[in-house]
Amino acid sequence: MGNEMRAAQSVTTSSIANVDTNATKAAKSTEASSTRVPASIPNMVRAIDLMLLMLILPIWAPLLLFAMAYCRLFRGQALETIYFFDGQSRVRPLYRLYQGNHLAALPSIWNLIRGDVSLIGDRLQLALTQAPNAPSRPGLINFEQLYLRMGLSFESPEAAIDGAFSTPQGYLLALVRALTMTLLAPSLPGSRHSLSLFGLKIANISMNQLLERMLAACERQGAMERYCFVNADCMNISRDNKAYHHNLTQADLILADGLGLRLASRLKGTPLGDNLNGTDMFPLLCERLAKSGHAIYLLGGRPGIAQLTADKMQARYPALNIAGTHHGYLDSEQETAKVIAQINASKASILLVAMGAPQQELWLAKHQAQLNVAVGIGVGGLFDFYSERIIRAPLWVRQIGMEWIARLLAEPARMWRRYLLGNPRFLYHVLIETISIKLRRAPRPAQARAQTQTQIQARAQAGQAALARQISTPRLDGRTQGAQLKRSTHALRLSLNRVSKRLLDILGAGILLILLTPLLLLTALLIRLESPGAILYSQQRAGLNNKPFTMWKFRSMYQDAEARLAALKASNEMDGGVLFKMKRDPRITRIGKLIRKASIDELPQLWNVLKGEMSLVGPRPALPSEVSQYSLSDRRRLSVKPGITCIWQVSGRSDIPFDKQVLLDVDYIYQQSLWADIRLLLKTIPAVLFARGAY
Repeated sequence: MGNEMRAAQSVTTSSIANVDTNATKAAKSTEASSTRVPASIPNMVRAIDLMLLMLILPIWAPLLLFAMAYCRLFRGQALETIYFFDGQSRVRPLYRLYQGNHLAALPSIWNLIRGDVSLIGDRLQLALTQAPNAPSRPGLINFEQLYLRMGLSFESPEAAIDGAFSTPQGYLLALVRALTMTLLAPSLPGSRHSLSLFGLKIANISMNQLLERMLAACERQGAMERYCFVNADCMNISRDNKAYHHNLTQADLILADGLGLRLASRLKGTPLGDNLNGTDMFPLLCERLAKSGHAIYLLGGRPGIAQLTADKMQARYPALNIAGTHHGYLDSEQETAKVIAQINASKASILLVAMGAPQQELWLAKHQAQLNVAVGIGVGGLFDFYSERIIRAPLWVRQIGMEWIARLLAEPARMWRRYLLGNPRFLYHVLIETISIKLRRAPRPAQARAQTQTQIQARAQAGQAALARQISTPRLDGRTQGAQLKRSTHALRLSLNRVSKRLLDILGAGILLILLTPLLLLTALLIRLESPGAILYSQQRAGLNNKPFTMWKFRSMYQDAEARLAALKASNEMDGGVLFKMKRDPRITRIGKLIRKASIDELPQLWNVLKGEMSLVGPRPALPSEVSQYSLSDRRRLSVKPGITCIWQVSGRSDIPFDKQVLLDVDYIYQQSLWADIRLLLKTIPAVLFARGAY
């Protein structure tokens, strides 16, 4: 035991980076634990841990053996021991890889098998500190650290832990949340003070630092400080709206809000700390203002919403001084001047403006000199949440950074463009900016660098004047470098587009196949009931670069359809003679007419998309017999993967003659991008619903 305790004392700070030993936090955790349910892990929770362990055992065991062998060979020692208090406040050894980093916790699963810890729970309390007064529920994963990763250090993890240990279902849901949070934020925040993005300097501070700065400004009561919360949508607006972008550059603080900014910060190599937004800040600010005595004014929202918000917060914090409220519909300069006079007369120290971005930021900047408040800050839809006009997403949704999905489901007509189109667009521009900066910082090509030492020495023999004349050989100038950068950026964009298009195909086709499974099964049943024959119909089609592949469809015709085609050639209603189409094709079954009208017959092609033979968006795959009739110009359609939908499918489908279809397909090929694909997929929905040109 003496040797073990000496080993515990020799543990370095790096080896226990995942364990919080702060005495103040330990005291708070102990106090909170005394109010919770008994500390022993329920049998069902332990059974869940062991079942999950059995699932990962085939991967974990070989990986652990390899990691231990590596540490033994290259670091001289395989394992190190840390001592902690288990759920009964007993000292237990926790095993870790010696001087390990990402895989350091692999041996700790042995503690899980023994029942010393659970997969998730309280943070580990080291035996180097005083034993806890009440039992705890230590876990290999703890919500306190996950909150820190997700920028929620201002939230208490106690409620999440209590919920996890209340029922087996709660424990499983907590595991899913923990896994999601780990994937979204695999490392702790960085220590840099700011993040540079789109020419804006975004402050990397904690919620506590923000509140302290606001209260310090209230004490000074100097010129108004203006703070701006920005999310992915705000950053997109700033790219298109120069006035708003300039407004942000003049703000005293720009604060990052939302998962989009957190992902962007990781792409830029500057992981952000706390996720800062007005909705989370508001109750914390009110609590501090209630103690300090400084007043707050609420401006914005629909008539009555700001006052309702004030009433609810006044009930929660009776000592809070809400100096006044006013709605955000200021239709004239006279009304604006009147409201500003009310704000100044109220002696408010902090002004919250809820008019939506960028209106609220522009309004604050325009009237900054007239406002006698310490801090002015735009807070978006904050009043709607605290007046309960709109119900905010539950805490567990916010924990995993998916509040935007809840907003989308609550207000799809207003939010779909912001989230479904805006978020990918934002991350795309972040990626392009990041790579462009790296390209600009890259060293010049070898032929553009200074001459080699041997050449310089040879020239030196000819004298200083001759050397100067020879070194004046033209080098790559800024214009040439700029052109090279543009070519590299263009090539990079093409590569990124191919990768993003394939990812969209895999995700889109996979999700659709899962969601549409009931429809696919019902269609198969109806086809089989109406006519004999196979449910699916396969056909050889021309793929990328005319490479043949087998395309699948639901059978919509009678079995002898191919044999009857020759007799119907004269009735072809499609101009150009390459494609064959008839509005009243006698070969089509009754179910076939229905599934063709609704494009259900094309759904099995989602399998072709998953296999990589087709794409969700692209020219329709042609028959080899049709390709044989193509002109050289028509063959441009074969330069990309065929798709389920494209421009002409959403512009009239079979009503468009073949030559116009080719022109539309070629136009798509030259202008294709991830955003173009998303727009075409969205346009496909009404085209299918209204069956424009389908027969």
